[in-house]
Amino acid sequence: MEFHQLEAFVRVAEYRSFSKAAESLFLTQPTISAHIISLEKELDIKLFDRRGKDIELTPAGRIMYERAKNILAAKELALLELKRFLGTVEGDLEIFASSIPAAYILPSVIKEFNRAYPGVVLRIRQADSGEVIGLVSEGAVELGIVGTVSDAENLQFVPFSSDELVLITPNNWNRALRNDNYVSIADFLHEMFVLREKKSGTRKTFETALKNRGFRLEDLNVVAELGSSEAVKQAVKEGIGVSVISRRAVEDYEKMKLLRVYRIRDMEVHRCFYLVFKKGRTLSPNAATFKEFIINLKL
Repeated sequence: MEFHQLEAFVRVAEYRSFSKAAESLFLTQPTISAHIISLEKELDIKLFDRRGKDIELTPAGRIMYERAKNILAAKELALLELKRFLGTVEGDLEIFASSIPAAYILPSVIKEFNRAYPGVVLRIRQADSGEVIGLVSEGAVELGIVGTVSDAENLQFVPFSSDELVLITPNNWNRALRNDNYVSIADFLHEMFVLREKKSGTRKTFETALKNRGFRLEDLNVVAELGSSEAVKQAVKEGIGVSVISRRAVEDYEKMKLLRVYRIRDMEVHRCFYLVFKKGRTLSPNAATFKEFIINLKL
């Protein structure tokens, strides 16, 4: 019995698919099938029931699945402890992040992490919060960073940084008092409004805040939906409309006086950014190290 056989077995059990298991391990489907056949032959017992495209664990397979997870977890823990002892945490680590943390939080995190662990290359992939959560839930990636949570029971969300949503307007917007940094919902309810795309964490947080105060997105005069905070900022700067956006995302435009920023008096919205990972999954040494690092980092 070898580790690669157990890894293939666990992935097939989790995905209920040979092709998805192969993709997650960067192997071919015939290789995964060969590992399973070899393991079943060595154990002299059937681990999966195959009915067409459906794959289910047999009673023996369910027992083996729990034991195999423990064996692989012990292996990863041993490797992690040895690497920490030797000071050799190195290699690549892929992390998927939603747009705000990817653009405005992670650059400083990468700088600090590289100082502590120069042998690790962080590869940041950007997607909206919903997509990131889905990838982590499916086991396609180990770690994600998002601006919203879901009710998925197989995921754990750990807050590590905070943010606030603010109203941004063109410089010539005259609805609010010039010397007042606050507005009310009524001040922008009927203005032309620019929204983020539907799966955006920023949009979901804003939508929830509106609902809590008796409003809906449908009450806004939406003229555009854009796929990034940078696009929203530029649209507002050009006078297309107003928007509600992350404070972190607009700090640069505010300093350059390219637009105006207001806190919303009757809808102050504070939110967290979260590190998300799958419950019960044994993280690789690099992922486990990054998880511990970012949770303890003061942001």
